[in-house]
Amino acid sequence: MSAYFEISREADHKIHIFRVSENYFEPHFHSNIELVYVVSGKISININGQIKTLTKGCLSVANSYDIHSYTNKENSDIIVMIIPVELVDSYVAAIRSKVFSSPFIGSCENTDNILGMLEKLLETQYSANELVSKGAAYYILGMISDCVELMDKPAASSTDLARKILVYLQQNFLDSLSIETLARHFGYNKDYFSKFFNAYLGCGFNSYMNALRSRHAAQLISNGNSNLTEVAFMSGFGNYRTFNRAFLQSYGMTPTEYRKGVKSL
Repeated sequence: MSAYFEISREADHKIHIFRVSENYFEPHFHSNIELVYVVSGKISININGQIKTLTKGCLSVANSYDIHSYTNKENSDIIVMIIPVELVDSYVAAIRSKVFSSPFIGSCENTDNILGMLEKLLETQYSANELVSKGAAYYILGMISDCVELMDKPAASSTDLARKILVYLQQNFLDSLSIETLARHFGYNKDYFSKFFNAYLGCGFNSYMNALRSRHAAQLISNGNSNLTEVAFMSGFGNYRTFNRAFLQSYGMTPTEYRKGVKSL
């Protein structure tokens, strides 16, 4: 899963359901609807600046262009479902001017039913039959709508600024950037901007930049033969030590270990 506006998954217009074990999903957004269901353990989820710890049986729903991220510190069992809005146009039309009162749903009978549907879809070739996958998507979204109240959508807010920040960083993360230069670019003072970044995106500027650069480095390692020092500089890191530390934090292994794993495949 990428850490930004996810163009690749936008293109295929198919439902995706998968289990994940990553420790951290950086803040990102896309036009699709994204559900995260906690089968076991607990995770911390941030959706548009609202942060909540979800436990077994709970789920979250990020609608189109909601900024969302999560931290999984316990290797929890999580199921993610990505639903293209084109497949559920009636649902999208019904909530076009609405938002859920909360993007988080606690454990209840409906969430148990949702888990049953998700597990059935995982066990079968759900994507082979569009009618089946479309029906399942409507069923799950209907179950969610029964659990959460709909409210009128607020006017343009901090979410718009956060999206602009994410897009700008994705386009410029290889450059030498600082929180000062970023704040200046968007017309804010450093202290306010730094607090906004931490509160709304759920992580510090340096942590987010290191995650973006580490993901780019992982792609270079997987697809090329450059030595790791070159990979570090090609990914925007100022030195190898910072690269090694950031990569370890993002992937739970050093770049050297990651390369060995790629070569063994």
